[in-house]
Amino acid sequence: MKFGVFPIRKELEAIKTKMPEVNPASVVAMLHILQTDAAIHAQIYDILEQQYQLSEGKLSVMMVLYEHPEGVAPSVLAENAGVSRATISVMLTRMIRDNLIVTGADSEDARGKVVYLSKKGRTLLNNILPDHFLRISKLMGRLKQGEQEQLILLLQKLVPGN
Repeated sequence: MKFGVFPIRKELEAIKTKMPEVNPASVVAMLHILQTDAAIHAQIYDILEQQYQLSEGKLSVMMVLYEHPEGVAPSVLAENAGVSRATISVMLTRMIRDNLIVTGADSEDARGKVVYLSKKGRTLLNNILPDHFLRISKLMGRLKQGEQEQLILLLQKLVPGN
C-alpha cells in the first residue's frame, strides 16, 4: 500500500459529515499501520517465501512444532497459527508432501493424530532461523528498547481481549 492512496483529510472530513462516528485521525493511523505491516512483511517474510517457499503460516506451524518435539494435535496447531481447521488440514497435507512434517497416532486417543516436525523440517529451521531472527533484530533495532516495549503495549490495545 502506497501512502499516496490514503484518503486525504478533506475526503475523510466529508465522510465524517455523513457519518459523525468516523474519526479521520483514526483512519489515517490505521492506514499507516497497514502500510507498515506490508513493508515489514516484505522485509521479513517475503525473503523466506522467495528463498525457501516458506509462507508465514508454514513458518508459524513449524515454529510451534519446533518447540514441541513431542508433537501437537492439528487442532492445536490451527489455534496457534490462527487459522481454521480446514486451512490447517490443507497446510499439513502440503507440508507432509514437502517432507517438512510427519504425523503419528495420538498416544492418549487412538482416533487422533499428532503432528511432528520431520528431520528435514528441523534442519530447515535450524538453517534459516538465525538469519530470520537477525533480520527481525535489525528491523526492530531502529527502536530503542523502551520504544519497543511501548509499541507492544500500544499494539496490544488494538487486539480485542488484551
